[in-house]
Amino acid sequence: MKIIKNTSLYDTKKLNSLFCHVHSQLAKYEGRLPHWKSLKIQVMDKVKGRHASGCAYRGKVYGNRPDMWLSLNRETTVERIAQIFGHELMHSYGYKHSQYRTYPLEPHHIDEIKRKFDKNDLLSPKAFHVPQKGISYKQKCKDLMKQFEWLVIERHNIEHLREIEVYDDRDTCECYSMRKVADYHCTCDEVFDMRMNWRAENMNWCKAYENALTLILENDR
Repeated sequence: MKIIKNTSLYDTKKLNSLFCHVHSQLAKYEGRLPHWKSLKIQVMDKVKGRHASGCAYRGKVYGNRPDMWLSLNRETTVERIAQIFGHELMHSYGYKHSQYRTYPLEPHHIDEIKRKFDKNDLLSPKAFHVPQKGISYKQKCKDLMKQFEWLVIERHNIEHLREIEVYDDRDTCECYSMRKVADYHCTCDEVFDMRMNWRAENMNWCKAYENALTLILENDR
């Protein structure tokens, strides 16, 4: 017997050990499966919440393609995995459904299996992998605004201009205090132009974050 393909959350070698054990249990009644050495099995992942299942050719093996298919999910118990494999193995012996019980293994067989095999030990490392959620660029922008109080990153308040604005919110205009100086030049328009440079084409939070970093670097000069 060989598991030729396994896309489930179970470890191939450990499943192989369990299947061999089930076969040895049934072989005490049915004899060794004549084509046991050439039996090929494909194990697949089952959609969460659905019952595990299986199917197999009756009494035959075919070339290089699978002779038995099993669909298992993480919630499938060791008992059910063993009984499903035993059920399909009976088909491989050549039996029809009407010729044997749905669950061919006896209670003492299951007790023996439970003593020998633990559910978590059968699972592969990928069954315990928890994908890490990255911080969104929107959250990164919020973090930058907490760090730099003068920084503003927000969506334009006009509905048809929904780009994201990035600008320095500090009041740098000195018009009022310098109004009596004859040669003083007002910088309001220059400040406004600087802000407008950061309002164009910021269509997503990633671009806004990058522009905010550039603005921060320019302010550090």
